[in-house]
Parts: sequence; structure tokens; C-alpha cells
Amino acid sequence: MTIALALVSCSALASAQVASVPTYGAADNGPSVLLSNADGGNAYPSIVRVQARATCTGVFIATTDPDDPRGDDASAWVATNGHCVDFPATNVVVREQPGQGFVVFNFFIDTTTRQIQVPIRRMAYATMKGQDIALVELSARVGELRRAGFEPWRPVLTLPEPDEPVVVVGAPLQRNPQLSYLRLAACPLEGRAAFVYEFTWHWYGFERTRCSDLLPGSSGSPVISRKTGRIVALLNTTNAFAEPYSACQPDSPCEPTGKDAVQPEATSYATPMIRIDRCFDGRGEFDLNGPGCPLDPGTNTVHAPATLGSINPFLLNVPIGGARPTWSVRISGPHEYYRYKVVKVPDDDCRDLRGYGDVLSITTRPVITDHLPTVEGHHMLCSIGGPTRRWGGDWQSVDFPTVTRVRIDTTPSTLAAPIAITETPTGYFVEFNTLGIEVSTYTYKVGPAGETSCIDDRDYRLALLEFITVPKGGRPQVFCAVPYDAAGNRGVLFEKQLP
Repeated sequence: MTIALALVSCSALASAQVASVPTYGAADNGPSVLLSNADGGNAYPSIVRVQARATCTGVFIATTDPDDPRGDDASAWVATNGHCVDFPATNVVVREQPGQGFVVFNFFIDTTTRQIQVPIRRMAYATMKGQDIALVELSARVGELRRAGFEPWRPVLTLPEPDEPVVVVGAPLQRNPQLSYLRLAACPLEGRAAFVYEFTWHWYGFERTRCSDLLPGSSGSPVISRKTGRIVALLNTTNAFAEPYSACQPDSPCEPTGKDAVQPEATSYATPMIRIDRCFDGRGEFDLNGPGCPLDPGTNTVHAPATLGSINPFLLNVPIGGARPTWSVRISGPHEYYRYKVVKVPDDDCRDLRGYGDVLSITTRPVITDHLPTVEGHHMLCSIGGPTRRWGGDWQSVDFPTVTRVRIDTTPSTLAAPIAITETPTGYFVEFNTLGIEVSTYTYKVGPAGETSCIDDRDYRLALLEFITVPKGGRPQVFCAVPYDAAGNRGVLFEKQLP
């Protein structure tokens, strides 16, 4: 049913204390527990299924003073990940969009006839810039939901301890859809990652966990402190199923190091929720400019590739050799002036004002044409913008810089080329398999055995398809292939005699 049609009174649910964080038998880092609520006494009915751009999890959050009776008249709000309700690009903050989709309260395996579906009225905020968070307004009032037994959860006000015990409550999708309901996993936090990268996105200060059974659908699941009963963070991504050669690629988050990146085993990451309630005024209305609100206001410079094929936020690896490439980043945005710098991560940080250059005009210098770094590792071009030549408080906050990221890679892959060759009655079927960014493209050639040298660079051609067929020629042939990583570094030669 929807909230617009009816509300179910569940007096037993109303007695649940949001500060109570039971684990329902889940052991730290052990298997998750499928939750039930047939008796109405479960502590987590306010953690919701989000059905919007993606299927995710979210949490009903407190946005008003608990002692103010007027709080019941405020709109109800749910927090989830930005990628659940939109899919913002690297430096984009989405604001004030019509709501799409709905959330489901009381989302337990044994309460399917008593679940409450509430439409999303408005998407007030969504971003994947620095964080991965969305705040959506529901088509229901706080008081309506509280009378139905759903109490909002409050975010933490200060950073948790590095090893704080937590639970993650969410609705991961399962092979058997009949089991895709709320589950609870328990674990301690595993410290805090200064930087997390995934594909084109960069995130700051994400909490690490090794809670179990975090799958698609878990995005947006609240990470709740077992000490304070408050929301520490929202689950964002995991490397639990990532291949080692896919570090920093989609579904394979990484932490940049001096030269490369690390992926702590079976680690999931969560975007912080500290003081998110400060983004609401005393009446429960969203106020991005509220005192203490930690969210990026989105009034930032814009980065775009200056020319076709130039460096852009989607190019993660850049070959070094020949003509030295440049950033070729075009600056635009709501302001006329900007400052920029280039940093190597994690040694430096775009959020540190030190190192930013002189104030420049977008009109007279719209493109940054500096040469790319030559030192291997992860680098960021950072910019902040402002309305006047005098840098000051009306400029883009250095806490929320605009970033274009590259990984400089000059080291060839040592992985063997995963080429598969199958003989057929008339020839050979050759498959150019890849290994993420470590083996991403090939050149190849075929010629008579004894007359063809694989180490001779002449006559190689680019493999434009994932496979080719080589006809039998009545005499032995040699097949040669050279794998390349995503940065264009040449890998280990593949050579095969074809009878």
C-alpha cells in the first residue's frame, strides 16, 4: 500500500527505541542475518528499500529537534547514495529535482502484507563528488510515519572511533528474490580511508568495514554505531568481488598509494553522515547553507576536455612517450576567475589551499595546457572559482574543489596475454581476451613459420574485434600478438605455432 492511501498502526513498532542497536545473533564479520518483524518488535523498520534510478537501501533520518512538537508537521526525509537516485558525473551536484520512485517501510521477509510504500516527492540533493549521498523528501509527514511506528534515525555529530562496533542494515539483492529483504551484518569499523577512487569518482574520508554479504541493493545501507545508536555512514561500494587487476575501475574501489593503489581484502566503503542533520533548519526544511552543513553546495568550476581525445575525467591512464601530453582541461562555470594546482595523491590534497596558483581569468585563459606529470601514480588537477580577482569567502570553498584525475603509468604489465586459440576444420578461432586495465588491447600478425619473426615490429595490426579467424594455409604458420595495458605500455609477447 502507499502512504497516500492508508497508514497501518503498529503499536509494537512504536515501542522500538532508535538508540537500541540489537544484532539479532549476527557475529562480528560473520554471515548476515535475515531480519523478521512479524511481532512488530524489530528495531529497524525505518530502514527502507529505495526504488528509484536503482534498487538500493535508505534510511528515514531525523531532521528536527526531538523535543519540538512542531517536528511532526515536517516533511519526512530519507538519505541514500547519490547513485541510487541519479548518476552524477565526477564534479556534479544535482539539486532540486522532481522525485521519481518510492521507498518501502517495514521491508521484512515476513511483513509483505504490512509494508508501506511512500512516493518520493522531491530529490533535493544528490552528488558523487567527494561523497556519495542523496537526500530525498517523501510524500509524507514525520508525524504520519511516527504514528505508524517508524522512528527516524539521527546521524553522528563527531567522527567514530577507528574500530567502532557497527551494524550494517540493508536489503541486498539475492539470487532468490524471495530473500531480498532487510538483513543485518555486524563488524567493527576498519579505520578511515583518506581517499577512495572508483572509475572517475574520488571520495574523501570513507569508513572501511568488512561486514559480510554486502551486495547490489546494499548501496545506501546505514552503518549504525552500536555505541551511540546513531548513523555513522551510508554504505557506498565494495571490492569484495573485484579482481586484483581491476583496481580503481568500476565495482573495484581502491585507495591510492605513492605509485599505485591498494585494495584491502574484502573491504566495503561508506560515505560519512556526520552532521547531515545540520543541513535542515529548525522546521525540518532542507537548507544547504545552514550553519555546519557538511555538503558541497555545488557552486563550482567545471572541467571539460578542451579537444577531442584530450585528457578528461574518463581517461584514467595516460601513456608517456613521444610528444608529452598535456592536461588540456577547459575551465568554465558560474564564476569569471579561478585558481588551480596539480597534486600527487596521497602526498598532497586538493583541499589544502597551499600550492594554488595566482588568480586567472576564464575569459583570457580558459584552457589549462600544462604538461602532465611524468612521475608514476595518481595525480589531480584541482581548481576553485570565484566572482572577483580577490580570493575570499565568496569563492568556491577549498573544501569542495573541482577535480580531474589521471593515473600516470609507465610500467608494462607482466600478466600473460589471455588469448584462447581453438582449431576448427578450416582454421583457427582466436579470442583476444582482456584483463581489465592490465591487458586491454592487442596488435597481432600471422605469417608462414620460418619466415615470420614475432620480435620484428613490422606488419602488426590493431585487433579491432574481440576475435578473428585464421584460415589454414596448407603449411605451418606462426601467430604473434602483443598485449597493451590501458596506458599503452607494451606487455609480454604472445607467440603460437599453428600447424
